[in-house]
Amino acid sequence: MRLYQIDDVLFMRKNKGIFVYNETDEKIGFISLIDMPECEKRHAFSFNPETGAPTRMGIKKRGIKNILTATYIVESSKEHFTLKDKPGNSLLYFCVEGIINEQTVRIEENWYKELEIKVNNEHVALVKQHEWTLKTNIQIDDSIKESSILFSVIIFSLFFYKIYNDETNFIENILGEF
Repeated sequence: MRLYQIDDVLFMRKNKGIFVYNETDEKIGFISLIDMPECEKRHAFSFNPETGAPTRMGIKKRGIKNILTATYIVESSKEHFTLKDKPGNSLLYFCVEGIINEQTVRIEENWYKELEIKVNNEHVALVKQHEWTLKTNIQIDDSIKESSILFSVIIFSLFFYKIYNDETNFIENILGEF
């Protein structure tokens, strides 16, 4: 497993981004907030690796039919995939599934509020947030190449987990009022 780190921020702005570092503190990429016309405002991101093509990922605009479940659009210059909240599970905890390059990908919150990423039911990554230091450690299996779309999805998972938490906290606060 390789180790990566993100120095997170409380509020992401369009003109500022976040660097991703490898275990030797070398910058390997940059994450920024972007606009994607088919995605919700402030819920789309770009990962620009130091070498290779950028990847974009965002939450598709929701309507009445799909207000409780999110669809995630993942795009590179050559590829396009969608991931979705797993119905039922996503009401209790963060759980996203989809197929990328003919492989089943599952991103799931565990009991420790970490994200476990599995490909074809094999554990390939772990995302650990440290709330007080605003640092996030990401362990990724050696088989995942930094230039792959799967690598970008693993990096993006942190941001979509934070959006999920913000939305569920908002709903809990509204329901607590009744």
